[in-house]
Amino acid sequence: MIKVLIVGYGSIGKRHLENFLQFKDIQLIVYTKRNDLQLLKKKGIKVSNSLTECLKENPDIGVITNETSLHIPIAIKLAKEGLDLFLEKPLSNSLKDVEKLHAIVKKKKLITQMGCNLRFHPCIKKIKSLIEQQKIGRILSAQVQTCSYLPDYHPWEDYRKGYAARKDLGGGIILTQIHEIDYM
Repeated sequence: MIKVLIVGYGSIGKRHLENFLQFKDIQLIVYTKRNDLQLLKKKGIKVSNSLTECLKENPDIGVITNETSLHIPIAIKLAKEGLDLFLEKPLSNSLKDVEKLHAIVKKKKLITQMGCNLRFHPCIKKIKSLIEQQKIGRILSAQVQTCSYLPDYHPWEDYRKGYAARKDLGGGIILTQIHEIDYM
């Protein structure tokens, strides 16, 4: 039985949880500040708004999906406990403490991965293959243009205050161009 701790239960945390539910022999633990999670508890998923309580379950893996500004502090806590880590992109909105996390992960020989899912997109894989096979010539430069939609599901809110525009929540260029930087 593998115990997976999901940190954060927003849209990405929910997606990871649904993916993990496809596997047998996995026990899920969710750490979140949300209180509307009775459905998860009914499914037998342990839910807590205390990281200390979640760690008492002795998870093997930490899947960090909360707001970007909290990725590194949470990852450091989990790494110190010996958990392998999966961190959602972007890794952080600051380089502060990234080296500290790296040192802990290296010392404890933990498996750590950051989620950059577009590198597995069929179109990107095809382009990579064509480049590696030198079928499209030598690449001398690249230009990338990234566009983000303006959410219309909350027309009464100023989009500049939403997560896509807020650095502390991982918005801006590190959110919208992280995939392009990764696959280049």
